[in-house]
Amino acid sequence: MVDFSTSSRDEYDERPEMDQQQRPGLHATIGGAGAALQVAATLDQFVAAEGIPERIAWRVRVALDEIVANLVAHTMPARPGGPPAFDLWLRVDAGVVQVTIADDGPPFNPLLHPDPDVTSPLEVRKPGGLGIALLKSLMDDVQYERTDRNVLTL
Repeated sequence: MVDFSTSSRDEYDERPEMDQQQRPGLHATIGGAGAALQVAATLDQFVAAEGIPERIAWRVRVALDEIVANLVAHTMPARPGGPPAFDLWLRVDAGVVQVTIADDGPPFNPLLHPDPDVTSPLEVRKPGGLGIALLKSLMDDVQYERTDRNVLTL
């Protein structure tokens, strides 16, 4: 979640099977080779419609880029024979931008991943973890829930 001052819109697209109180907002199912471009286009549409300041949009954009890169890299092997697909919800509520991503990959709670040791020399560091640390630093709040899917809410 990222906090900013604006009024929220009254019109939202809904995913039919979702409770309106649970995930209202702009919804897109993302999949295929152009996942990053689809997310960028959806976010651009949302930012323009909601009048979200660029300083906030930039933080959300960087966080989503990191998440999508990891979904494509780590979910694709879990779905042999097809590209990964995931759902993206974007909403504004009381001046707070909320982003929810749900995927069908193997259970993975990024919040349990330890922060990387950035003080060690590069030669001895284990690869990975910098994106999660970046995500946590950009967002005011990050939550993970495992239902029948991985659900990450920023």
